[in-house]
Amino acid sequence: MRVFLGLLLGFVLGWIATSAAALTYGELAGVSRREGAFAMGAIFLMGPLGGVAGAILGAWLARR
Repeated sequence: MRVFLGLLLGFVLGWIATSAAALTYGELAGVSRREGAFAMGAIFLMGPLGGVAGAILGAWLARR
């Protein structure tokens, strides 16, 4: 149960942190926000990648 909660929490926090970092980077780099395409890419493309990395890290930390 502890591993599952670590996995779930890591996934959610990883998704949020990666999405926030991508959006911040895009804002600082001056990426066009035309029709919300960049924001959708940050949330639905980069976010899940960070979520998977966070889930792996969270499950590993919960097992320790």
